[in-house]
Amino acid sequence: MKKFCFLLFVFSLSACVSATPAPQAAPLRVQYTFTAQPWLADMYDCAGGNVVSAELRAAEYLDLSSVDLALRIGDANVTSPTYQIDTDEILVIINPQNPINSLTADEVLGLFTGSIQNWQEVNSDDAPVQVWVFVAGEDVQQIFAQTALGGAPVTSLARLAPGPEEMAQAIAEDVNAVGILTQSWKAENVSAVYTVAIVPVLVLSPDEPQGISNDIIACLQK
Repeated sequence: MKKFCFLLFVFSLSACVSATPAPQAAPLRVQYTFTAQPWLADMYDCAGGNVVSAELRAAEYLDLSSVDLALRIGDANVTSPTYQIDTDEILVIINPQNPINSLTADEVLGLFTGSIQNWQEVNSDDAPVQVWVFVAGEDVQQIFAQTALGGAPVTSLARLAPGPEEMAQAIAEDVNAVGILTQSWKAENVSAVYTVAIVPVLVLSPDEPQGISNDIIACLQK
């Protein structure tokens, strides 16, 4: 009887030990801008079974001190390690019903700064131009302002799109609208009439990546 009780005790103890869950690794903390969101799915795939905790932020509010990795487009202008994983294009877009097929750099500058306020001035219909942009802190807007506008201010009559889906929808619903969008977000309901720049898609790390962070970056670069 004593032997039976002893075996039962050992079995019960073993069951308790085996039932104790193994400690899980902390989630990989990631921040990303909306223009880099299309690459977030690739990051999840590269992370495998590791949990990724992702947070959307404007480029100017990316905080490398509080994350493991960050995703954005364009020149990051930081001293932290930066790795290119792809490229994307920044485009000027219009409504497909607008008869314009292309714009020049000077016309883009005029439209977005407000010196051109009627489509007739660029050989289109006699109608007022409605400009759409993103907030100044977004990476796509920063690049557009530097590259296409040369630092000149956007017209005060411009409307703000909170994200790429809203930008595409605004242009698709207004034949007189003009805006900007990246190629990765471009849908069939808008037309591209000017390529502003081809920019890198970047992964940023607060320091030299190790472990899973390093594995994910290598996977994204393949």
